[in-house]
Amino acid sequence: MARFETRITGTAGQGSITAAVILAKAAVEDGKYATQTAKYGAAMRTGVSIGDCIIDNEEIDFPKVIKADAIIIQSQEAYDKLKIPSISGDKDILADVKDGAYVILDKDLVKHNLDRDRYKVIEVPMAKVAAEVVGKRQVMNVVALAALQEITNIVSKEALEKAVISSVPERFVDLNKKALEEGFKMAKEAL
Repeated sequence: MARFETRITGTAGQGSITAAVILAKAAVEDGKYATQTAKYGAAMRTGVSIGDCIIDNEEIDFPKVIKADAIIIQSQEAYDKLKIPSISGDKDILADVKDGAYVILDKDLVKHNLDRDRYKVIEVPMAKVAAEVVGKRQVMNVVALAALQEITNIVSKEALEKAVISSVPERFVDLNKKALEEGFKMAKEAL
């Protein structure tokens, strides 16, 4: 496996940075190298948060995303921060996301104008599945991680589950396991 760069972004409080930490833990659990970095505004619970995770079979010499292979977009505010109008003006381009990248976004929360010839756009109801199927919108980030795993197979399902379990309080383990299960199912249906 070559270097795989993932960016997870959303409005503060959606768990984007936590999701990147969990993804990095899952990669290490699978015996890979991983780095995780974060960007966020000074105000709590407002603004856009970005969690980046680099995964590779080799040691990682630069820990930042250069051109993402996959991106999860959980909110309109996050999408609006990342988009760059194209020269022709008809389609949006995402900053620091490579051509051919997986763009996984919440189909109910994010309205976009992305070029489907440029990106592999997968629209899934992350927030709706978290709130209505799992029962807590707060696990939207775990639903999103499950979708990323199902779509890219960048980490194993077993490693992702172990990383989630080790990252949440014990009283929320079953809830997060259900979020994973529903996220896998949601992604399969979207493909």
